[in-house]
Amino acid sequence: MSIATTGTSGIKPHTVLALLLLCLPQWLYATSVLQVDMEQLLGDAAVIFEGEVIASEAKWNADNTYISTWITFRVNDVLKGEWASATITQSFAGGTVGDTTLQVSGMVYPQPGESGIYFIENPDRPQVNPMVGWGQGHFRIRSDSRGRERVLTESNDPVQGVDDGSATLQDQRAQEVTALPLSEGVARGLRVGSPRDGLETAISKEDFKAALKRRLSLIEAAGSAAENAGNKP
Repeated sequence: MSIATTGTSGIKPHTVLALLLLCLPQWLYATSVLQVDMEQLLGDAAVIFEGEVIASEAKWNADNTYISTWITFRVNDVLKGEWASATITQSFAGGTVGDTTLQVSGMVYPQPGESGIYFIENPDRPQVNPMVGWGQGHFRIRSDSRGRERVLTESNDPVQGVDDGSATLQDQRAQEVTALPLSEGVARGLRVGSPRDGLETAISKEDFKAALKRRLSLIEAAGSAAENAGNKP
């Protein structure tokens, strides 16, 4: 991950860069780089929702030290978490204001008109990228030639399936202590094709959401079982 500024605005680019780096939360160096698995993707998200991007605006912060792009989503269906509002606005580091651009490598900004399913780590805390695992928590929804809505990754590869989550708790704990590889934009536990496979090979939106809900139920049940086991005398 690298950050750079271009253009002029009366603020020295290296000053902007230095101040921005001081503001970066420590989790950036882990979740933005390492691959996550489905349990992490689902467990680390405070809010998961299906929605549509309805606005995008890049602007300086109050001190004119860095640029963020503020993206507003219309919330159509909440899969996890509490979110009563019809919209949600999140900030992504970087963007262009006037003739100044702050570039963050690896950053993909959801564009107005895009529909998708979004895994937000903490909707109340501004972050460099609000999605769990950056692109790993960003799914696009597009309709095929018959009008059926299908699910793609952030890089437009068809999501073809979700593992059933039958791993035992011991397996999951083993995964937690094993260093995961660097992310290529796809969480472990997803079956993903290539653009050559065609949109029709992607899982439907309904089936994808149902699979996510099943996995969430398994995670919740496992957590309850662990808690109960810990409470036994």
